[in-house]
Amino acid sequence: MSLRKRRARPGIATTATDLNERVEALLAAAKLADGRLDDEPVAFAQAIVSKAGERLRHGTTHLLVGFLGATGSGKSSLTNAIVGSEVATTGIRRPTTSSTLACVWGEDDAGPLLNWLGVSDRYQITGGAADSAELDGLVLLDVPDHDSVKTEHRLEMEQIAEHADLLVWVTDPEKYADLALHSYLRRLSHHGSAMVLVLNKVDQLTTEEAQACTDDLRRLLEAAGVDGAPILTTSAIGGADGVVSLRQLLMTRTQDQATVMKRLEADVAVAASDLLNAAAVGSGSGGQKSKVVGVTKSVTSRLAHDLGQAAGVDTVTEAVAAGYRRDAKSQTGWPFTRWTRQLRPHPLRRLHLEKGSAGRTSVPKASAAQRTRALAAIRDAADSASNGLPEPWPNLIRQAATPADESLFDRLDLAVADAVRLVRPRKPRWWQAIGVLQIVLAIAVVIGALWLLGLAVATWFQLPQLPTPSIRRIPVPTGLVFGGASLGWALSLLSGSVARVGGQRSGTKAAKQIERAVAQVADELVLGPIQQELDQRAMLVDLLGKARA
Repeated sequence: MSLRKRRARPGIATTATDLNERVEALLAAAKLADGRLDDEPVAFAQAIVSKAGERLRHGTTHLLVGFLGATGSGKSSLTNAIVGSEVATTGIRRPTTSSTLACVWGEDDAGPLLNWLGVSDRYQITGGAADSAELDGLVLLDVPDHDSVKTEHRLEMEQIAEHADLLVWVTDPEKYADLALHSYLRRLSHHGSAMVLVLNKVDQLTTEEAQACTDDLRRLLEAAGVDGAPILTTSAIGGADGVVSLRQLLMTRTQDQATVMKRLEADVAVAASDLLNAAAVGSGSGGQKSKVVGVTKSVTSRLAHDLGQAAGVDTVTEAVAAGYRRDAKSQTGWPFTRWTRQLRPHPLRRLHLEKGSAGRTSVPKASAAQRTRALAAIRDAADSASNGLPEPWPNLIRQAATPADESLFDRLDLAVADAVRLVRPRKPRWWQAIGVLQIVLAIAVVIGALWLLGLAVATWFQLPQLPTPSIRRIPVPTGLVFGGASLGWALSLLSGSVARVGGQRSGTKAAKQIERAVAQVADELVLGPIQQELDQRAMLVDLLGKARA
């Protein structure tokens, strides 16, 4: 946003830069708040950003001053008094102001600015006694009455009041306490630096009565929360002193380009305060980055455990252990019987977790009870993180922490599959050694059996007996058969016991890997979104703090 300056003065550039930063902070805050906070304050903040950008794009060459007030308060008479000629129709000829009249001092074109306001009735002041260098750039707007019976008049008045840089409320001893006037003042209570109160027609009062009215008006302003707005007394018809004071004030404000900034700063501050209130932070809070410190270890552990149970961790780890035992026995078991194990499907293959497989597993889906416990653990984590935070944050954090049901369990299934496929162990070397020994023993049994068969055939056909060696009176073929079979059976039992221990270790290793994978899913889908929502809240508060300055 660029600013076009009429005169360079110290501090103006810094003020403009600061305002731009505050507007940008408000815009960023409104984007963060959109969808999180109530629509009304978000829409108001977005409107203020749009208004500030448009006002600054028109530069600060002109100062928009709106004369606002009730019917018969004397706005048009004051306008004529400031201009020095009859430009605004007053009195009986026009008892109410029906459309905004713009009086523009100086030769600079205020057309684009007035087009933005929708003001077509214009009076250019470029010469004569009324012309003054000190008022060069002033755009005085005589606005329709705020108590007009016509809706379009009130809407036009509110349009000007929303966009004018300086609001001059004109009232009189009869109407200064009107509810309608102070309703507007309460709504603009933070805009005291951009407002002036004019108590007109004091020529109808004594000095004491005028002072009493002024004091009472000041009391009502304080009750409305308006701070910093000066009060002037004037008489557009009966005296010139008050008009001179008002004219001097307008000269001062016109020359001070910060007047435009003050109005916009007040708008931005109000919008930021509204968002802070909607965020249940309070207008005096500053931002501090929140951490998920509220999620205790016990809650986190329960979350990981319940998600793991929902993912079927017990079924999978048992399958890993059973698969290890099966693989071990198929390598180290008795060669004459271990082939039968190939007839039964591998435990991991049944779950679609074998090496080289991909995609969804065949692990039984979580039961209704397991899903309920998992979702309850997620809610507990969200409630723990939002403990002590006012609404709407607990609800927002709960929504952020609760992923779509099927997406959660699909991610858990994928995490379990990846974890198991990563921990599939290599075949231990002792499997090969035992397998070779079992084959040797099986060969010994076969040799012994064939030897005995040969001896039996020779005896049947009454052939000469071949010499049969013995070891400690045990024939060698008999020893080969029974010794080989006995040692093979014993070795199978021993390797089975070792395989059970290895299976338990493999299952434990898989369980730890699955726990890490489930914890990563919990962090990605539950704890991560919780932290992100807390970070967004902290960022929102920081931005609103900058916008309020």
